[in-house]
Amino acid sequence: MAESKTDVLLLILMGVVILLMIAIGGLFIRMNQLQREVLTALAPLQGGTMEQEIGLERGMEAPVFTLPDTARQMVALRDFAGQKVLLAFFSTHCSACKAMYPHLKAFSENQEDVQVVMISQGSAEENRQLVQEQGFTFPVLPISGWDDPVIEEYQVPGTPFFYVIDGEGVIRNAGFAGTLEQLEILVEGGAE
Repeated sequence: MAESKTDVLLLILMGVVILLMIAIGGLFIRMNQLQREVLTALAPLQGGTMEQEIGLERGMEAPVFTLPDTARQMVALRDFAGQKVLLAFFSTHCSACKAMYPHLKAFSENQEDVQVVMISQGSAEENRQLVQEQGFTFPVLPISGWDDPVIEEYQVPGTPFFYVIDGEGVIRNAGFAGTLEQLEILVEGGAE
């Protein structure tokens, strides 16, 4: 009887060890994925580049969308046909985005040949307040969150993330930016 209890305890112990090994393996794989995501996000901020592009492929047609702005007016990407567009993906709850607001405003005021359009995660009220506080004159289009179809279509890896779209609706550049200088480099890199 004592031998059978010992065998059962050994089997339970072996089962626990095997489960722990599986969990550690899964954790290791997930940590590697997170490390790649963080390094990809930090590369533009450090002036470096990653071998693998993020977001949609350059040279492809930008997915079309129509969304309401903070005044509930419908805005479509097609409204800006013939113009270079800086499509900015932000979130009202993102500290890096908040730090980028003054730079984006300065960029929009100084770049007459580039139309800024912001797609911002957060409630309509949060985004109305944002437009008022920051004095944005470009369209700000509120979306609900990461599961929004526009986020999925554009394969947005995080915020603040930008696409440079030429006058014909073709993606010319994409990436993260944290300063006005990085934003200008991103747009210049997407020159037609």
